[in-house]
Amino acid sequence: MWQNVDLIRPLMESIKVNYSTVEYANISIPTYPGGGIGFILGTKGRVDDGCKTPARVEADGEVLKGYRYYDEEVHKASFVLPSFARRAIFE
Repeated sequence: MWQNVDLIRPLMESIKVNYSTVEYANISIPTYPGGGIGFILGTKGRVDDGCKTPARVEADGEVLKGYRYYDEEVHKASFVLPSFARRAIFE
């Protein structure tokens, strides 16, 4: 979103014709040029909270114990965008 925010909105619009929900997420990757990478996610049929809430949550937490970075909160936070990005993409 930092380098190509002007490209995200038209790309999302072109994808919306094929998916019921289209969303944008962003995560930090320190070794990636620019420090972050964005994802456009399209889903068919899932309209409750789109992709913002994980479809599966480990009740016992066993799988997540092996992860150093990812968990349910990081997943949700990846859809929270700075105001400049929200305005450019969704308004």
